[in-house]
Amino acid sequence: MQSLIKVIVMRNATISLVVLLCLFFMETGVPASQQVLVYNPAGQREDGGYVDHLLKKLMIQAGVKKPAKAGMFSGAKIEKVAISSDAVAEVNEYFYDRGWTDGLPIIPPTPEKVREMLAATDLSPDMVIAPLEPMGGVATVEKIAVNAVMAGCKPEYLPLLLSAVELVAAPEFDLKGLATTTNPDVPMIIVSGPISKQLAINSGANSLGRGWRANASISRALHLIIQNVGGSWPGVTDMSTIGFPGDFAMMLAENREASPWPPLQTELGVPADANVVMLLAAEGTHSILGIGQSDTGFLNLVAAHLAGLERPYRATMLLIIAQDTAKMLADKGWTRETMTAYIKEHAKIPFKEYRERYLRGAIRKGVPEWVYRIKDPQTMVPSPEIGKLLILVSGGTGEKSILIPGWYDTEIMSKEIRLPSFWEDLLQKREALKK
Repeated sequence: MQSLIKVIVMRNATISLVVLLCLFFMETGVPASQQVLVYNPAGQREDGGYVDHLLKKLMIQAGVKKPAKAGMFSGAKIEKVAISSDAVAEVNEYFYDRGWTDGLPIIPPTPEKVREMLAATDLSPDMVIAPLEPMGGVATVEKIAVNAVMAGCKPEYLPLLLSAVELVAAPEFDLKGLATTTNPDVPMIIVSGPISKQLAINSGANSLGRGWRANASISRALHLIIQNVGGSWPGVTDMSTIGFPGDFAMMLAENREASPWPPLQTELGVPADANVVMLLAAEGTHSILGIGQSDTGFLNLVAAHLAGLERPYRATMLLIIAQDTAKMLADKGWTRETMTAYIKEHAKIPFKEYRERYLRGAIRKGVPEWVYRIKDPQTMVPSPEIGKLLILVSGGTGEKSILIPGWYDTEIMSKEIRLPSFWEDLLQKREALKK
């Protein structure tokens, strides 16, 4: 059979992959219709070992039973999955049993789908973007593309996703802490620049909610990459006590058209006209109802929400202001700088309360040294002390804003998105396919 294949290939260099696969299955005695080829999404460490096998050992030690078939795969880059009837359903079961999904259905990462995804970048499939915590799996361009297919991404989303993976792997982001903590923290993606419109990333109504493919699939892909390549498995290495729905998707774009202030990225040292992706280790959301509030009334509400938080220090706080409230504040002359100063000045509690909450409790990390020298119980103390308060305009009409605490002492990360040289051609081809 091998000699037959060689002869055929020599006679016709363009022989299709389908024919070759048929010959292979004839040789093995298994009909081609009963097998499907899919890429393995699991991460490999620099020594070549799969993170799944390390995770399986941890499961055995801890007595964890799920995923049911963790580590049970061939180790080949492309797996052959036996199929009896419904290929999509059975691949989903295969992946779910091995811990490769987030619980929702995935798109099977077939060779054809992965090739189509990789065509959206000029980087080599084998290029290493970064090793990922907590288990050290190496995120190559190809592994990222495989998980992007699974999440339902379009190929043109890949350059943005590659940049997001670079950010999440940065030491300052502390992915190991984020991916293993008992806290309900997730990586939140914020996008700004022309690419937001090019990829139809939602910055309007329900910008942090459902209904937009780019927001949902890009963010989901990042989470799958952290899970499958990095090895953050729920109940095994990811020890979140309750968790947070943002684990499935948490992404929005800046609403530049509705914002009365310069783009957020300028606060982070990125040019206003650049395509930028920002990443925040987000700890849930706090709704702030601004209906009927004056400018100072709204800012006092924000300060009151901050004063109710349970930690004495936050490196980053993100305030997402609804466009109607943003217009009202701007009309009153408020800038990002003056709003930040006002909020920090008013987010304080009496030392008596501060002492009971922090100095006599278990959480003291981040308490300023000077606080320990306070004698007067009525002295007002910042709570929390904020390293950087960021203000973003996103969402549709209305006066309901959101406050998002950053996790512990992690800072927001930003990076200009690297686009391939053929980016405009890629977008034009994609647009033509819609017609």
